[in-house]
Amino acid sequence: MKKLTYCIAFFTACSIIAQTKVGDVHFNDVDVFGDKELMLNGAGEDENSYALAAYFGLDFDIEDLEDGNKVAEKDSPMALTMKMTSSMTKDEFDQMMRNGLERATDGNSFMFEDQIRQFLGFFPNEINKYDIFKILYEKGGTLTFFKNKEILGTLTNKEFKQALFKIWLGSNPLSQELKEDLLASLDPNLILGKWKTYDKETGVAINIVQIYMLKDKVFGSIVEMLRISEKDDVCFQCQGKDKNQKVEGLVILKNLKSKGENEYGDGKFTNIRDGRVSDCQIWIDEDDRNILNVKYKGGGGIHQWKRVKE
Repeated sequence: MKKLTYCIAFFTACSIIAQTKVGDVHFNDVDVFGDKELMLNGAGEDENSYALAAYFGLDFDIEDLEDGNKVAEKDSPMALTMKMTSSMTKDEFDQMMRNGLERATDGNSFMFEDQIRQFLGFFPNEINKYDIFKILYEKGGTLTFFKNKEILGTLTNKEFKQALFKIWLGSNPLSQELKEDLLASLDPNLILGKWKTYDKETGVAINIVQIYMLKDKVFGSIVEMLRISEKDDVCFQCQGKDKNQKVEGLVILKNLKSKGENEYGDGKFTNIRDGRVSDCQIWIDEDDRNILNVKYKGGGGIHQWKRVKE
């Protein structure tokens, strides 16, 4: 199984996205496919030609990931990102896909011949090193194919989608090792993802915070202020590098360390109302995985943030 390592990618002056490294290739831990934001579950490498990553939504449970066939058959948003590590001829690429579909369908890929021809027709005549291809499945049966950010085409057929994802996730995949890498995250970190925060006194929603990990520590940044009048707010009272920065994009949770299962502490919380920086701890109780408990000095008790489901 390939060893996954983590690094940081800087996309803008105030935007930091965690990445996972597989060999010489990097995958975003949270990525956008069309208008869908999905989380990296696992990634691996076919040493001859490409690296592959599997992205799933927040509705995937640990039980789902124990069976690759069930994952492929699940009618829920999911995606695959293929990054080419060497060039292939179109004939070689088509043969690889046809072989994978024949294995995935136990020799019955002829039943999808129309869809296979349409699918293969989306791809360019030359498959070059560094090309990036993405396959997005949306609930209801729609598959969208991308090269980099360009849409190559769409296809709607649930059964073909199942066969396509079983090329790598099914009971007879092209590579058993790669399948294990794609399904590796059997114990997902429930802290990660988007959370909606609320005013403790009024119960009115304030903003949405994206929580992510960098080098084994937890951070959280404001990705959206919910009141239209506050979208361009600046934190004039913040300290250090945060002073006079826009509130949207501001990292308000910093350097939280693991304190146990689904619990982090010894970090700092920045209050955007007064700029005060306080000790902070966050945790999720076993009985409700969709509530994040947040406690910081001067916060008036425990705040409860609610998970944002895509």
